[in-house]
Amino acid sequence: MNAPSPARARPARPLALAVVAAAALALTGARADAQPHKRACAAAYERAQGLRRDGKLLAAREALIACSQPTCPAAAVADCGPWLAEVEKSLPTVVIAARDAHGRERLDVRVLVDGRPLAAALDGKALPVDPGPHTFRYEPASGPAVEERVLIREGEKNRAITVTLGASSTAAPASPPPPAAPTPASTAAPPAPPAPTAAPPAPSAPPAAPSAPPPAPSAPPPAPSAPSEEPAVPGLVWASGALGAAGLAVFAVAGALSLSAEADLRATCAPRCPGDDVRAIRVQHAIADVGLGVGVLALGAATWLYLTRPAAARPPNPGAAAPGPALRPFVAGAAAGVEGTF
Repeated sequence: MNAPSPARARPARPLALAVVAAAALALTGARADAQPHKRACAAAYERAQGLRRDGKLLAAREALIACSQPTCPAAAVADCGPWLAEVEKSLPTVVIAARDAHGRERLDVRVLVDGRPLAAALDGKALPVDPGPHTFRYEPASGPAVEERVLIREGEKNRAITVTLGASSTAAPASPPPPAAPTPASTAAPPAPPAPTAAPPAPSAPPAAPSAPPPAPSAPPPAPSAPSEEPAVPGLVWASGALGAAGLAVFAVAGALSLSAEADLRATCAPRCPGDDVRAIRVQHAIADVGLGVGVLALGAATWLYLTRPAAARPPNPGAAAPGPALRPFVAGAAAGVEGTF
């Protein structure tokens, strides 16, 4: 088998070099084209966040569509896709209808929102609008335009807006007619009254009837009875009641602790328990007994003071009955009792 001649092998090398160069140029061009596209994706990513914060959902939707393309970086697509779904859910839409003064529907109406075109004519389709207050302007093909201020709420879908075109304004009430001008006959002075004739002599007056006796003076109304007043509760009653409640609380706590400790000693070391533990239980028993005694005495004193408290002062009433017996406690040395008037 004969080897290829050098003349035939030489043309293959320039061809291979040309293919490699073309591939390198294509790859370089693709990278150069990819860099501006990535920058556009990053700019749309940043712009979409600010537009969402400002409530400009229409512009935010366009930016999110740009940064959610498959040619954008994977991190941007992972954020822009869910954000786009949230914006679509929050973007409100309106369905506009127009009628003339006779109730007939009009379709040849151009709609502008804040001066920007929204629809060239009405076709019954839902139109997306940014949330917030807007000025809607309706321009029919014939007739005057109508404007109204509408508040669009975020997330509100297919809100129906109906406008009446060419409605006649309510006629103003007619003013009352001016008063008629006076005639010359009415302005003339009235005729003078006739002179009075001499009056006939008045008949003599009959004798006056005797006057009726004056009515007897009525008895004064009875004075209203003073409402009964509850005697005031002395402060010593509250103090004794509080002391009694505290004594009973000490009795309950100390008694529960002592009984629990005594049960533990009986279960663990009885009858040869340490003296300190036994003395501690006895001290708790004594505290409980003292608390019980103080509580009972203080509550009894509070009850006695409450039942024997002085009556509230009342204004004197001469027609009222004499007050009943008044009792008040007294303490003199070692003696104590009740005194009062009966």
